Amino acid sequence: MHHRLGGFIGSLLFVFKNRNKHIAQVNISLCFANLNDADKQHLLKKTLQENGKTLIECFWLWRHPQKVLGALLGNIKNHDLLQRASKQGTIFVTPHFGSWEFIGLLTAANSDLLILYAPPKSEHITMLSCQGRSSTGGTVVSTNKLNAKHLMKHIKNGGSVGILPDQVPEGNGGVYSSFYGRQAYTSTLVCKLAKKLQCPVVFCYALRNTQKSLKYDAYYYDAPEEIFNEDTTLATDVLNKCIEDFVNTSPEQYVWGYKRFKNPAPGDSNPY
Repeated sequence: MHHRLGGFIGSLLFVFKNRNKHIAQVNISLCFANLNDADKQHLLKKTLQENGKTLIECFWLWRHPQKVLGALLGNIKNHDLLQRASKQGTIFVTPHFGSWEFIGLLTAANSDLLILYAPPKSEHITMLSCQGRSSTGGTVVSTNKLNAKHLMKHIKNGGSVGILPDQVPEGNGGVYSSFYGRQAYTSTLVCKLAKKLQCPVVFCYALRNTQKSLKYDAYYYDAPEEIFNEDTTLATDVLNKCIEDFVNTSPEQYVWGYKRFKNPAPGDSNPY
């Protein structure tokens, strides 16, 4: 039911002028320049419908975590990587793709997971999200209180960390890296931790399965060796390329309504 409601909200966003539609339209035009106008509009509509589902399902997942893991899990790709994390410190990398709330709940239920998040402006939503995200065993840590030494100690002691890699970082926390052919200011946290600790780095995400009502398929993949490269910029390029490859499997489930290119590289202009 909540997915139908989310899809309906997304359809309304497609019809009327709004900020989310504008940002998604700009991003799709930049990242899928090879598509004709009709295909871009089709992707835009599907994106807004899926983003509507993302919005509604967040609150639903936070309130029903055990039901989610007990009844709504479909297939798991490379389940052994999730099992390994129960015994070995791991960096889980989860882009804003599909249902990152679902994959967070699943991963936290199977590992000692620290979940990094950027706190929203609303204190009420912050409270709901923290309660929901910690309901399957995860520990929620605000990026405003991020302590790299604490993260490293947690991983060295066998714990895991969940990081969203495609939020635009503040200050000197990133480098410019290619994302769909355009320079995007990208966080270096994942690559620096990986290089320092030499621990497993696993990309993970969950997609809404359109063939199964209210089912989520979970995917876990070991990061390529280049993610540990001494050259942080090169490693970050690999990280972004991995995200691209995942997103291309189901591009409508990526959050194109986020200003991914809001911090333009020298010589570029803000596209929004």
